[in-house]
Amino acid sequence: MEKEQKHRQNIDEMQKAANEYKEKSYKYDAFISYRHVEPDQSIAKQVHQMIETFKAPKEFYQNGKRPVFRVFRDREELAARDLSASIEEALATSRYLIVICSKRTPLSEWCQREIETFKSLHGSERIIPVLVEGEPGEAFPLPLKELKGEESVSEILAADIRPDETLNADFEGYEALQNNNKPKLKELTKKSLDILKTEKYRIMATVLGCSFGDLKQRDKERKNKRILTVSTLSGVVFLIFGLFMANAYQKAELARQEAVQSNASILMKRSKDFTKEGDFIKAVLVAKEAMKSIKPNMKYYDTLKAEEDTIFNSMIYHSGASTLTSISTKNIFTYMDVSKDEKYVAYGFDNNYTAIASVDNGEVLKILPGHTQQVKVVRFSNDNRYLASFSFDNTCIIYDVETGEERAKIETEGVPMLVRFSEDDSKLTLITFNNNTSTNFYLYDTANWQQTGGFVIDSLIKNADIKSDASEAIIITNPDSDNQITRRSLTDGSIIEVIPSLTVNTAEPGVIKNKQYKTAAYSADGESILLNTQNDLIKVTYDNMELFHQEISINFNDPKVIYESENGDKIAIKSNNTIYILDGKTGETINKIYMQDLKYYTYNSNTNTIVGFSENGNYSVWKDGAITDSNLNYGGILPIEYIFLKDGSKVLASSHDSQTIKIIDLKSRISSDSIHARIVSNSNDSSKMLLFDGNDVFISDDDGKTSKKIPFNNNITYGIAATFKDQKISNDGRYYTVLGIDNDTPDKKPTLSIYDIENDTINNIYINAMDSILSFSNDSKQIFVLDAVEGLNVYSTDSFEKVKSYSDIKESSGNIKLSGDSKIFVINKYSGISSIYNLESGEHIEDIPGEVLYVENSSGEIRAKGIQNNTAFTWSSKTGLKSWEMDEACSQTPLSLKDVNLYNANADILLMIRNNDTERKCYVVDFSTGRLKMALNSTLKEYAVNGHISSDGKMIAVDQNYYADYNFNAGKNNQYIESTVYKILNEEEVSNEIDSILSGRILTEDEKIQIGLTTK
Repeated sequence: MEKEQKHRQNIDEMQKAANEYKEKSYKYDAFISYRHVEPDQSIAKQVHQMIETFKAPKEFYQNGKRPVFRVFRDREELAARDLSASIEEALATSRYLIVICSKRTPLSEWCQREIETFKSLHGSERIIPVLVEGEPGEAFPLPLKELKGEESVSEILAADIRPDETLNADFEGYEALQNNNKPKLKELTKKSLDILKTEKYRIMATVLGCSFGDLKQRDKERKNKRILTVSTLSGVVFLIFGLFMANAYQKAELARQEAVQSNASILMKRSKDFTKEGDFIKAVLVAKEAMKSIKPNMKYYDTLKAEEDTIFNSMIYHSGASTLTSISTKNIFTYMDVSKDEKYVAYGFDNNYTAIASVDNGEVLKILPGHTQQVKVVRFSNDNRYLASFSFDNTCIIYDVETGEERAKIETEGVPMLVRFSEDDSKLTLITFNNNTSTNFYLYDTANWQQTGGFVIDSLIKNADIKSDASEAIIITNPDSDNQITRRSLTDGSIIEVIPSLTVNTAEPGVIKNKQYKTAAYSADGESILLNTQNDLIKVTYDNMELFHQEISINFNDPKVIYESENGDKIAIKSNNTIYILDGKTGETINKIYMQDLKYYTYNSNTNTIVGFSENGNYSVWKDGAITDSNLNYGGILPIEYIFLKDGSKVLASSHDSQTIKIIDLKSRISSDSIHARIVSNSNDSSKMLLFDGNDVFISDDDGKTSKKIPFNNNITYGIAATFKDQKISNDGRYYTVLGIDNDTPDKKPTLSIYDIENDTINNIYINAMDSILSFSNDSKQIFVLDAVEGLNVYSTDSFEKVKSYSDIKESSGNIKLSGDSKIFVINKYSGISSIYNLESGEHIEDIPGEVLYVENSSGEIRAKGIQNNTAFTWSSKTGLKSWEMDEACSQTPLSLKDVNLYNANADILLMIRNNDTERKCYVVDFSTGRLKMALNSTLKEYAVNGHISSDGKMIAVDQNYYADYNFNAGKNNQYIESTVYKILNEEEVSNEIDSILSGRILTEDEKIQIGLTTK
């Protein structure tokens, strides 16, 4: 009887534990944190498998189904400051944290951060330490030791799987075994795994919230019952073996698919992290890896495929500039160089390597050994044959670029500062700083790599440049020196010329001093020298004849303020927040641009393009003096070194602090020729566009490729109007209408002017209000005028007579949508309500929350499509309202009353344009799925951005830029107006474009380890 009561008590306790377990569900039952060393990772793998295959007592079953336990095993071992988004999400959605503890675990910053993050999310009660080596005091990371205030560290131990041999005082430790005795390591690992077969009940008892003894006894009873059942019913088992195996296979296959899809989902999240960091190439490669094992018949295929498409589109669909990928240098000191054919970028890598990567896609092509310390400066020869790599180990190694072989090793003294090949590659110049006391110059013959010249200056120089033929150097020393700027022979250091210093008066009367020069450089014109102080830019010939002297203030702390064109005919110079483009011969200002908080910049004279970086790390792009991209996210620590490719297609930007080189792609993959006008309005069917070029209004019937001026003269001033909602064009392109005031009437009557483009005639209709809402009928035979006083009036475009009125339909703000037959009328109100009317009967049919973008009337059913905030919806007069969420990214930009939303039924795409006062953003969305296809920026601030979708849905246009510069000679503003045109690519076209950008790029082994695809 006592035994039966105890059994009943155990059942009650197990049921209580099961009820508590079911109260809250988690995505993962456990998150396993461990060091990626042996035996830790083998034990973590076994714990993972043990939990997922554990058979829980029947009390934990739900609806007769055995619970399926899921585990997240951290496969990454990163020296990162912060956990990735996917790791943080896994920690947030895990019931318990299991920590595999060995003597090397406290050394892992990664494990410590995982424990700290889990503790902050769930508290300290749900952490399960598993001891595999050492004592708790030496194996537990600090956050584990701090878990229990008054308890000893041993009291929080959940499972002990240490073999007896590891408890001996003379046990040398797993780290030593891993390095010197792997067979012994393997033997002890097996013993730990054997102990785990019993200790697994302690781990699972903690996870399930029941006692160790009860759980172990239950499992023993279950196994005994299974043996008894098998013995008794062996004949039946053989009979139904086929069915059983089929069912078992199906369950196993479903479990496998679930695991594969879960892993794919984690990889997709990592891919999205890369897009946020601006590394679109890695994002695409990780997304491709995620989809490798996903089949169309899997449960979450559609969701994962949609995420992959979004990531692909994020790489393709950008308005212009976009960071393409990043290259990790693991070297805080290195400077980079690009080969003269612009195929390769070289840089110092890690502690003692030199690396060469592809400029196209960032793929690391060669890692070259040979140095014993970090590489600081690198330089390609002009024929792209050699790469010179100058290191802190006092050697400059010459590599063969094609083979990677070492051709020469040059020994020097001091810290490397400069390496330069002569224009004909016959000479190599090196400069070093020696013990902070002197500067060494070295000259070598590249035929045999023997030194042919050089000299020493007994001070640290301020600046130096090498003449293209390596015959001489121009050097800046201390401003107190009489020889502050000298030209010297590289053969022996003899002074060719002393360039006189500029002087300035001091505060002491009669005392003058030399100005400090920032740079002195040989001009690209091959005939002169550029000098600049804090307030002067001077160009002089080799015989010291001054060509020009401009007073321009610069910041001495800027690493590079001057860029010169290849032939020296243009000079760009930064002065605080302004960049001046000067004539290289006269010094006269050709152009200038201003950028608030401008920090660094780079300039390409061939394309007349400037890329400027602000203090906050974002960047903007100017072309021909007009801004084309504004405040783009760089996604990392501000770079300080830039290389602009000659064709203007890319900028390579290096941040020493983040040890990263980023490739910025300035080429839009989808934009077509721009429209040099702003978008005024579209016809209802999008077959016609109204455009305004700053002076005149035009009509286009081919999506802006060509346009025809509308010779409408009604003394209307457009200026920089915020919107053009008072102007409309009919579907047939014949009628153009605009609201205005008749100044010839005593009471200044509001007037609707209708211009017949075909017959060149104007007719005016007096209306009630200037804030009336307009729309043509779809057959172009009528025009609807809606206001809040008289209501809706309908006029004939033939007779200009009022043909119908609806006094019950009143509104003064919003926009109108019509069904194809113009019988169903929708008014989208600023209040956020869409009211639907039947114009045949005058009946008010429905009020729908949100904005209706499309309405059709067919077979006795009215159907509408629209949006409300970040929700898409369809409405039917028969079936009612159905809604779904759009991509979360679309909700990142705040809404405003000036927003523009357009829908195209042929392509089922939605164009949402956000026009709030701080940010202009355009989102193109697949309407039926809510999936974001692309997000575009607009630099406009002067007026609201408008858009256009072609009738076939294969092209969109968006207002992009406005720039005005007052021309004093002409006495008027020069206006630059641009709308950008984008192609909408199909899935195959996107895939082809992706392949073109990747150019065969694959993930490296290091990248796979970092991402978690493989382990070390």
